[in-house]
Amino acid sequence: MAINTDTTIVYHLGAPNTDEEQITRSMRSNIKLLTENGVLKPWPKDYRPLINELVKELEGDEPTVEEQETLFNVITRGQDLKRVILSNPKFLGVPNWMFSKGKFYRNAAKNTAALRNIFYNNPHEFFLGIANPATFIPSVFKTVSGKTYEQFMDGMNLANVRWSDVISRIQYANPGCPITVWCNEDSPIIWPTILHKIANIDPMTRMKGEEDIINNIISEEGQTLLAKYLADRPNLTEAQRRRLRIVFLERFYLSDVVEEVIDLPGWTDETVEALTNIYDDDVNRIKQMDGVTFLSP
Repeated sequence: MAINTDTTIVYHLGAPNTDEEQITRSMRSNIKLLTENGVLKPWPKDYRPLINELVKELEGDEPTVEEQETLFNVITRGQDLKRVILSNPKFLGVPNWMFSKGKFYRNAAKNTAALRNIFYNNPHEFFLGIANPATFIPSVFKTVSGKTYEQFMDGMNLANVRWSDVISRIQYANPGCPITVWCNEDSPIIWPTILHKIANIDPMTRMKGEEDIINNIISEEGQTLLAKYLADRPNLTEAQRRRLRIVFLERFYLSDVVEEVIDLPGWTDETVEALTNIYDDDVNRIKQMDGVTFLSP
């Protein structure tokens, strides 16, 4: 079956240790709605190994028509679709090599260009959740095996860990490809918007799993009350729902579940504060970048 070159290929690039595969779970709970809108979010096992294998084989070359059609039909199972959502927190690079040769995601441009190259005649969109390096680096380092902290950082200057640089390189390697970015710290508040944007579903249409993220960090009492409050007020605007989530976070937040002690060599409270300030400045820069849609509360 020939590829429908009108189908938009959506790549959710992570980052690692942000949504923890919640994009897939939340999307998969909306199978009926997605299908009705010509959207597919397949299970990772149905495409990740195949994409990794093909990218490795191609080494930057364009795939043959046969290779394209085979992969496309395996992923879509022959469905006529408007949108296919593919996610992998390792699309930008594996965590072990995140700071290879002292550069933050040095292969971000190469890796995203390789992804776009697979179905080069189709429109593409990139989505990326970023996180404060002050919490992101310790979190990712916990998942790294066989390396000391010094080996993991590989000479990377903490002051140069900037997401805007990564995004700029992605844009340079993929001209004209829209990229949508949000802060992982805002996900509990804007999760419905993230889901709607990735799926390109009318924002007025309610989706299942809109409270998936906030429910992970508030008490059971808070979850029950929030669900009832929203059910009793189906006509609330998304802005009103966001304000409500903020109220529930302030009242029912589980600090013992979310907050972690940061223990890395040479890190102090001043390190965390400095990285947070750099991150805040970086976020402001990203918000002003051409070609970037930034989702925020």
